[in-house]
Amino acid sequence: MRYLLLFLLLLSQSIAVSAQTPVKGKEEEPVITTRILFLLDASGSMLGTWQNNSRWNVAKRLLTDLMDSLEQREQLEVALRVYGHQTARGERDCKDTKLEVPFAKNSFGKIKTRLKSIRPLGNTPIAYSMSQAATDFPRDPFSRNILILITDGQESCDGDPCQVSFQLQKQHIFLKPFIIGLGLDLGMKQAFNCVGTYFDAEQEVAFKQALDLVVAQALNSTTVQVNLNDQFMLPTETNVPMTFYDSDLGIERYNFIHTLNSRKLSDTLLIDPANKYDLVVHTNPEVSKSGISLTPGRHNVISLNTPMGGLELIVGGVTGYRNLRATVRDSKSGQFIGTQDFNTIKKYLIGSFDLEILTTPVTTFKNVEITQGNTTRIQIPQPGLVNVACNTEGYGAIFSTDGPRLVKVHDLNTATLTETVVLQPGNYKVIFRSKNSSKAVFSLEKEFTVSSGAIITVRF
Repeated sequence: MRYLLLFLLLLSQSIAVSAQTPVKGKEEEPVITTRILFLLDASGSMLGTWQNNSRWNVAKRLLTDLMDSLEQREQLEVALRVYGHQTARGERDCKDTKLEVPFAKNSFGKIKTRLKSIRPLGNTPIAYSMSQAATDFPRDPFSRNILILITDGQESCDGDPCQVSFQLQKQHIFLKPFIIGLGLDLGMKQAFNCVGTYFDAEQEVAFKQALDLVVAQALNSTTVQVNLNDQFMLPTETNVPMTFYDSDLGIERYNFIHTLNSRKLSDTLLIDPANKYDLVVHTNPEVSKSGISLTPGRHNVISLNTPMGGLELIVGGVTGYRNLRATVRDSKSGQFIGTQDFNTIKKYLIGSFDLEILTTPVTTFKNVEITQGNTTRIQIPQPGLVNVACNTEGYGAIFSTDGPRLVKVHDLNTATLTETVVLQPGNYKVIFRSKNSSKAVFSLEKEFTVSSGAIITVRF
């Protein structure tokens, strides 16, 4: 009986583990968590009168109400960082900032409780507070990190909020911040334009509207579908990298490999709508679209024309070349497109291209046409091997004799007696002079022919 109970216990544990283990080969959609950090100004100026109340009391009340409305939201975590509340203004403490409530699933009530006991006191170290906020967000690749700055004044500690914001966005710490300014004058408003998306709240009702709008934008999932159209304007192209750049800051925001789902439709992406984007699709050559604005909370479709075909480069047998490849240029403009290794297939936009293959001698193909959905094959013959053997060290070179004039294709190594050279099929001549020969008249020459796969020896 004891062994039977032990067997049943082990069996139940095995079933439980199996139920929790994902099936191999089956991808699960990542769960995206939205994290909002409220960076709240509690400097002394927040005690100033604002519509029969103080800015602090209005901010505290509206944030408390907001916590009540957010508490039931799924996949949402909030945190509170406050600055200017620990040291009196006269002491000019430019490191007066503290994460009062860290991110957690149950932090809504904690923020409401903490707001009750905070009292505005000191200065406005915005830049330093933002830099410290970098460590407030958990390291999570599947999260949308939002910073909402609520303030009634500018930086008072000689920091540079614009530069700090730029660096943290560049490091993907958080997305473009939201700033809600409480009763700021025009000069102050303009100073925040480079920090993030600014909302002006001259009155209490405007503050509530701005706060609701900012949070709505932070919570609403804005989706994007990128259609890569073929020659017939159908979105069939796929499997290419693409990058969304911030139009204003010029930094990378998102990198994806374009995908078609099971219904052959472009995959849906979650993109933050606070920014304007430049999209680069890394085809060969690249295709781009600039100044893309997204409609928050909606499904946005972006279309680019990227008709493509394939180019296959082939060489048979054992070549003797190391990493044989071709350079590819646009036939009309001469623009360098890239390189392609041999015995591979690579996609290019449809059009005409010039190939320069780094064989010996160099092989060129002009006006190679790439057409929609087809693969153009370029095949070159297998090279041969030529052993140049000399009784003494000397100077020399190999020339092609297939044209009206000699064309040098290889300089011999002056420090060796035997050298093996990979050459394409054709007719050649070696011109050689020993180091010991004191006159040019003692130069020697020999002609030879190279066939595909052949190995020949030329002796001096």
